[in-house]
Amino acid sequence: MALDLAPDQRALRAALNSAAFRGGVDGGRWRQIDLDWPIGNFAVSAAGRPDSPSEYGLRIDLSGYPQQAPTATPWDLGLNALLAPDRRPKGDRVGWVFRTDWKDGRALYAPWDRVALKGHSDWPNQHPGDAWHPGRDIAFFLGRVHELLNADDYTGI
Repeated sequence: MALDLAPDQRALRAALNSAAFRGGVDGGRWRQIDLDWPIGNFAVSAAGRPDSPSEYGLRIDLSGYPQQAPTATPWDLGLNALLAPDRRPKGDRVGWVFRTDWKDGRALYAPWDRVALKGHSDWPNQHPGDAWHPGRDIAFFLGRVHELLNADDYTGI
């Protein structure tokens, strides 16, 4: 029963049933693989590039949602492991977000990721349109990743 769930779990459940999230699923922009609270595995579609996947996996820690931003680890869904550096998306912006030389590549270097935000207290003021705040939801988070994976400067792996 939903009342038995913690507030962060109830908030996520509502977000997963929202029109914004369902629209992303129905539009083929992302999909939910599984959820073993507080970890959810998601796949985000990417623009077609030679010898590159059509989607990338994210293992997202959703604890404290939405008061705390989610944090995502680039994930190899087939191996159920951290995505190898040579399998990460490349390109100016997406390569910066999926970098491997920061936090051992275990978080996205972006103003919507909890781990990155903790180390960059100035980002909410510098990037107000991209920074996480409790009014954001999982569709916002996945939408930002989808935007990067479908930008002109995304070059594949």
